[in-house]
Amino acid sequence: METYLNFIVIQTEPIGAIIMKMITEKIADSMSHPLEDASHNSHQQDREETPSCQSKEISGIANRDPIEPLLLPIHELEKSVWLKDVCSSCMGCISVCPAGTLAYDHERNRPHQITSCVDCKACLDVCPRIPANNQNISSQILGPYISIKNAKSKIDSIRSQNGGVATALLTAALDEELVDCALVMGQDPWSQRSYPRVVYDAKELKKCAGNKYTSNAILEPLKDLIKCTKNIALVGTPCSVHAMGLMRRSSNEFAERVAQKVRFVIGLFCFEAYDESVIADISKIIGEPAWRFDGMNIGDGKMTIKLRDGGFRTIPLQHLAEDVKTGCKACADFTAKLSDISIGRMGSASGMSTVIVRTSEGMGLFDIAEDMGLLEVTDGVNVEAIERASRLKLTKNGIILSDIFGGRHQYVRSKSER
Repeated sequence: METYLNFIVIQTEPIGAIIMKMITEKIADSMSHPLEDASHNSHQQDREETPSCQSKEISGIANRDPIEPLLLPIHELEKSVWLKDVCSSCMGCISVCPAGTLAYDHERNRPHQITSCVDCKACLDVCPRIPANNQNISSQILGPYISIKNAKSKIDSIRSQNGGVATALLTAALDEELVDCALVMGQDPWSQRSYPRVVYDAKELKKCAGNKYTSNAILEPLKDLIKCTKNIALVGTPCSVHAMGLMRRSSNEFAERVAQKVRFVIGLFCFEAYDESVIADISKIIGEPAWRFDGMNIGDGKMTIKLRDGGFRTIPLQHLAEDVKTGCKACADFTAKLSDISIGRMGSASGMSTVIVRTSEGMGLFDIAEDMGLLEVTDGVNVEAIERASRLKLTKNGIILSDIFGGRHQYVRSKSER
């Protein structure tokens, strides 16, 4: 024993750690096998403490396979997500971290470490780009659902686009006091940059209506918001919804603490999002400053920009391809499958939105909004059009034919596809 302890003093990790483990095993072994003969034990001890035996022991340690050190969660995120450029920028990891370890780097479009990691593993549980977490998303092309309808808002709002259904649903939730607040994306009218905005009064929702394509950071304020609210409704793109869905399924106490405050999750159809550089590029292409923009909409392979003077400008989407966030190329979800209600333009009747109701909570909110006279609802959604768009996203991102995160992702055809 003395020989091993002397050896430990002059060693550094990881050799020292290996030797300490050997000592522990030796002690446990000696306790489990009583000495049969004192003289034999004495002779054996002398033999083990000879220099030749010590050399063999050291040689055996040196020849062992190298042991890979355990990674902290922050390092696992860096290795599996950030360095692979597949971060979705959803900021789910930031919203659940109890130590404030992470902050968002807008230039690199991903979080980075600013304080010590406390190894709680909450960030790993909620990241939609961690390989194991992708098993939590339905392989059905549309995901699970209860009902699919056409709908449009009966609330007058000149800024509402594609039916204004999200505004109507949030109005119902706020007016009926089903939630304390709604977490939506606002927009700076001067720079056109999007940001998370907390709305407490349904009248404020009109100011936030309209499409935003430059940020999906809806989860960022949750960590502070849950300290002063009981129930929240939020609207997000598929990556943010995926992170929120993972929070709801997690048994991690810090993820649960956030998830239990979110009553309704409304998801938006999304093909891809853009980083902040797209605003400058749009301004350059159309020859107009950002403050003159009065709304943007994507459809039929082009972006349409409405101007304050009532005019319109269009840009083919391929001209903006370099502004697409790199993390979007790793996304396999078009319709926000882990939401309570999904909303999008694809497949809907003219002037309406497609609404996919997925959970009993979503069904309840949808029925309340309709009963309050906030929604006009009809049948006749073109489900095949939604499925085609979903498949197109998968194909474009190489998810059907290529390996992602070290594993092959495939979808299961729905009944209408067979």
